[in-house]
Amino acid sequence: MDIGIEILAGIDDATKCPCIGSIFIAGVVADESLVEKWRKAGIKDSKLLSRKRREELYRLIRSTALTTSIRHIPPLEIDDKSLNLNSWEMVAFLKLLRTLYRKQPFSKVMVDNWEVSTELFFKRLELLTGRGMASLLREKTVLIPKRLHRNIEIFPEHQADENHIIVGAGSILAKVASDRQYDRYRKLYGDFGSGSPGDPRTRYYVWKHRKNPTPIIRQSWNTYKTLCLLEDFGDDYSQQNKRNNRKKSP
Repeated sequence: MDIGIEILAGIDDATKCPCIGSIFIAGVVADESLVEKWRKAGIKDSKLLSRKRREELYRLIRSTALTTSIRHIPPLEIDDKSLNLNSWEMVAFLKLLRTLYRKQPFSKVMVDNWEVSTELFFKRLELLTGRGMASLLREKTVLIPKRLHRNIEIFPEHQADENHIIVGAGSILAKVASDRQYDRYRKLYGDFGSGSPGDPRTRYYVWKHRKNPTPIIRQSWNTYKTLCLLEDFGDDYSQQNKRNNRKKSP
């Protein structure tokens, strides 16, 4: 590698909104010349790509990046309210940062900011790496690096997956990992639709399993809490909207 070429990392998450399955967070490390090659190859925010194209670019990223890593936050962790969701994501971010840095040191990391501001991102980072959280995290066997982040410039940015190729690469890895998890889940647990809280098929799946929820359902989501109260799925708003739309049809 040429002296003077900067090595960067990019990190993004996927499937934060669905009520089914894990949240995935993925990171990639590359030098500036490789990022330019990725740009020419069409790497961008995963939301702008078809599944087939994501799979193609996933293979390209994994085979050419200096290193990559993917982590997930499973429903059991998402539902554990000793930490809120943004804190669990920060824990995953720090673990990912440590894994990537051990394999290939880098000077800067761009991350798609899940907090409402840069200030809140760094406040949460300092909170979780401070002494006050150490005992709670040890109880949960969560080990996070204490000083690593101080050696790296961290740039949290909203829509970083759209603005930076290297973060877009991370978004592709995270989304493909989520797609593949959904494929496995459908074989194990049956059809649950898209996983989106607004999908009537997903809502029916959650309602059907409300009394004995499968491990893929995020039980802390309002989707599950709301549907648990219904004895008749016909009372769900998604079904009511469907009936109303039929009435409006000529």
